[in-house]
Amino acid sequence: MRRSILIAAVLLVAACGPATAERVAVMGVDRLSGELSGQEVELPGTDLAALRGPAGMFVQGGASPECGVRRKVSGALVARTVRCVTLMGYYAALERARQFLLAAGAEALLPAPVHTGEDMAPGLHYVPAARVPAALNPGAVARELARRHLRALSEAEGEGIALFLGATASADPGYLAASEPGGDPVGNLDLSRPLAAGAPASAVLASALWAWADASGDLLGASRAALAAARALGNGPSGPAAVLSLVADQLVGAERDQACAVFRARLHASDIPACP
Repeated sequence: MRRSILIAAVLLVAACGPATAERVAVMGVDRLSGELSGQEVELPGTDLAALRGPAGMFVQGGASPECGVRRKVSGALVARTVRCVTLMGYYAALERARQFLLAAGAEALLPAPVHTGEDMAPGLHYVPAARVPAALNPGAVARELARRHLRALSEAEGEGIALFLGATASADPGYLAASEPGGDPVGNLDLSRPLAAGAPASAVLASALWAWADASGDLLGASRAALAAARALGNGPSGPAAVLSLVADQLVGAERDQACAVFRARLHASDIPACP
């Protein structure tokens, strides 16, 4: 049944409206409905046949996949096979995440290697039982790229900031649920929900950052502050309180007071140096 849905979506891709020669028809997630759909996007600097470009380098069996393309009547390019339409959708999701992270202040984002074989390790891969494959989930892709960008940080800090950036990139604190086979019926994956006792430090950090970003109404600005805090960590104190202190230290007046109030409430603590 899943294959029939994909085939139908590919036919929808081919029926899309007018587009320029630089546009490519791919599989993607509709921002309003959250469902898979055919879309046309721009992928500058990308070798479509080999799926290589600024966002990533796809590898299948030790080599680049071979994806033939054709031009639609409208002028947009579309892959000739269902699999390649899907893979180009994966690449388009990477490019979108890359653009978001660059806008948020990320630096030196090298192309991400993506293995597309059946023996892939967990990560950006297709999960048949999930509503949205992780590789097409905007938040999940941004999270993975952010984790790669922040790999020099400790697990708690890097994972926490990456988890938060996935939420801001998708404007959805529960973005991970779309790629879980069973969904998230009780909200365990929703950053906006109260955390259970004993939640990992990464979840505590991400939840506090999201609560502040949501309250401020500036998701991109909050993302910039989180990435700036990550760069400033260095060899000093670590942990959620240290990251949140570096975020608060970038703010002044009422903005800092608001952030500090949210951070204290989420951490159930007052030991945030920038929030006396």
